[in-house]
Amino acid sequence: MYAFTARQPIFDRNMKTVAYELLFRDGMENRFPDVSAEYATSRMISDQFLCIPSLRITGSHTAYINFPAQMIVNRCGEALPNDRVVIELLEESVPGAELLQAVRAMHARGACFALDDCTLSPDWDAFLPYVSVIKFDIRKNTPDEIFQYINERRPLLSRIQFLAEKVETQEEYRKYRAAGFSLFQGFFFCKPEIIKNRRLSHNQLTIFRLQMEVSRHNLDFPRIEALLKTDLTLSYKIMRYMKHIVCKQYGVCNFNKLTLKEILMYLGEDGLRRFVAVVALANLSHDSVSELYHLSMVRRKFCELMVGYIGKDALIYSAFLTGLFSLLETILEFPMEELIKQVAVPPDVSEALCGQPGILTDIVSVCRYYEQLDWESASKISEALGITAAGVTDAMKTATEWARDYSVF
Repeated sequence: MYAFTARQPIFDRNMKTVAYELLFRDGMENRFPDVSAEYATSRMISDQFLCIPSLRITGSHTAYINFPAQMIVNRCGEALPNDRVVIELLEESVPGAELLQAVRAMHARGACFALDDCTLSPDWDAFLPYVSVIKFDIRKNTPDEIFQYINERRPLLSRIQFLAEKVETQEEYRKYRAAGFSLFQGFFFCKPEIIKNRRLSHNQLTIFRLQMEVSRHNLDFPRIEALLKTDLTLSYKIMRYMKHIVCKQYGVCNFNKLTLKEILMYLGEDGLRRFVAVVALANLSHDSVSELYHLSMVRRKFCELMVGYIGKDALIYSAFLTGLFSLLETILEFPMEELIKQVAVPPDVSEALCGQPGILTDIVSVCRYYEQLDWESASKISEALGITAAGVTDAMKTATEWARDYSVF
């Protein structure tokens, strides 16, 4: 299971890369697939910003992402880091009052907007105070039309950068650079490059049940918490969402000490519904849950049982996270040290997943050795923890049955 993204560089006046426009693809062919704009944008958010570290796609540069109007109205853009993303208002969007209200509200909270493929229509003038970049398609409009539009709106455009897109020749670059344009994009500089990354799969039934829960008038947070705890993908993504979005917006401190239940309470009903909407729409595929996901669930339950056996009930939440996330490095083919930087987990979980000495590290090691049929190594560690070989076997049997039984609901 892979995520495919076409990225096209955006250059400054000195031909230095300052950003990338990210375009959804469903394979290595560089063309937009036959899917809705809403689906494409949701998959982009889910795959590239709530799953793998975004630095792998854009480095230290800003990402430009196309957003259909309804997704802006629904505030789906709030699932993205304001300091790393520019939301592009598409030309086919209707510049109505509802969209303007959403843009104004998101702008007040730090969102950055670009007007994509500017139509040169006065209908968008009300949006200009909230726009940071205007992208002019120089294949669609002549220089005279573009310059006339700019000259007629000088007072409104004083804080806005102009981007010339579809630049194909040196002459075009020089012309728009001389006219005051500061950003450039097109085949003259670089054709879009396809980036392929492994992505997380979702448990289809869990997504469906979660959608049912968040559609209720009064949300049952304990029930939602229980659902999230049974899904590796959703647990990882909502914790990364908490760290990169909610903590910045609401100034939450010590987020590494928050439980999943507390994270949900900080998100609130509207924030949780938006999160589920993004990942649910992105899940409209036929990917199956692989054996690695089942094994992650087994490890989750095994680690919980083991800390109970040694009387460390205070570690149950950390044990659950450690077991659930212990295979992320294999699933995503990305170093665990980098993945853990993307989520809000307690320090003891981070240390265990990165292999630092400790009880949780020992318990995961016992699980791993048991899976490898390395009874000697498993027994050595379990005995040091005060757990008999029979206790380990019993925990593994219970965990395996629990993971198998849960998958049928």
